[in-house]
Amino acid sequence: MRTLKILGLLAFMIMNFSSCRYTDEPKFIVYNLGFSFQDASGNDLVKGIGLEEWSAGMSMENALWGSVDPDLYVLDIIVSEPCDNWDNEIYNSPARPGFTPTVHRPKLVMERRYNGDCYLTNNFGFPVGACPEEKILTYKLKSPYVFGDDAIHEFVTYWDIPKIKKTPGTENYAKCYRIEFEGNEIIPQSPKDKSKNYVATIMLDSLPK
Repeated sequence: MRTLKILGLLAFMIMNFSSCRYTDEPKFIVYNLGFSFQDASGNDLVKGIGLEEWSAGMSMENALWGSVDPDLYVLDIIVSEPCDNWDNEIYNSPARPGFTPTVHRPKLVMERRYNGDCYLTNNFGFPVGACPEEKILTYKLKSPYVFGDDAIHEFVTYWDIPKIKKTPGTENYAKCYRIEFEGNEIIPQSPKDKSKNYVATIMLDSLPK
């Protein structure tokens, strides 16, 4: 009888340990990236972009952050590996059935840095169970305000996916280590907090506004 009790206790401990390991595994791989656009003279090309919503108690011009007006840009993100939760043909993530909108298009947020410069950020996550590791993402951005034209500009980004067996919470954060733009290689600035944005400074020719 004592042997059966010991075996039962061991089985319970194994089941409990397995359950804890399962719930501690990350459910999403999160990609956080920001772009700072400057002209040849170092002028901030994002500053003054129209916002749909912004930080409370401030004017739009002085806002610390805000959702960029969706009429001012189109952002598509292309994945390198097939993913159940992402469609490269329509460049978006399907929403749950019955919800509005029917798709979730990638969005841009303006954030203001400590030195007053503004940059555009995009943050999203891929579910671990539905997608393989996405190590190359192509951002296709059209923004006449930033670029001064109606062209679609491509940024090919390269990411490392940290190997973490157990993590507090449900997210694992990808690390951006290189960006290619119009034949140039850009090394983004790494955040001190892994949950914050990697920031790439993109130098453009002086553009008319």
